[in-house]
Amino acid sequence: MHVFLTGEIQIGKSTVINKTIALVNKNIGGFQTYFGPDRGLPNRRLYLNSAAKSKIIREENAVVQFREGEIPLAQSEKFDTYGAKIIRDARKESNLIIMDECGNLERQAILFQREILDTLDGNIPILGIIKQDSSGWTDCIRNHPRVRIITVTKENRNELPMIIEDYILKGEDY
Repeated sequence: MHVFLTGEIQIGKSTVINKTIALVNKNIGGFQTYFGPDRGLPNRRLYLNSAAKSKIIREENAVVQFREGEIPLAQSEKFDTYGAKIIRDARKESNLIIMDECGNLERQAILFQREILDTLDGNIPILGIIKQDSSGWTDCIRNHPRVRIITVTKENRNELPMIIEDYILKGEDY
């Protein structure tokens, strides 16, 4: 029912999701996290928005501040309010839920985690990403009986959108 991708940083996980979305005729909901144009800099921000909307680079969408030589500063309250609302809305309004991405940065965002884990028990298919080196709460996703984990590699990333499309549209295993 649910597919979560994992793999090295910048291997193409979000690209696989975007290509899969383009193949399926589904009303998507859920969330996306993304960097702005400062991605390569030591001081940068991570943003959060609905997967059904464009990427917005605004202070109110910033959820994590990265600073050189310091531990990333996650704004758990934004995950717990705005992020949790995005997930609740997706359960009401979509027939494919995107979760891009789940990792250690949300470890203190208990309400956000609860919304994600509750959504796994539902019937709406989920296509998400789990940060490869994450642990703790993300192990609940990995070990969920309705979740299939796929590692994205250079060798399989081009064929994965079609495989995942079949799984989402036909419910076929792979």
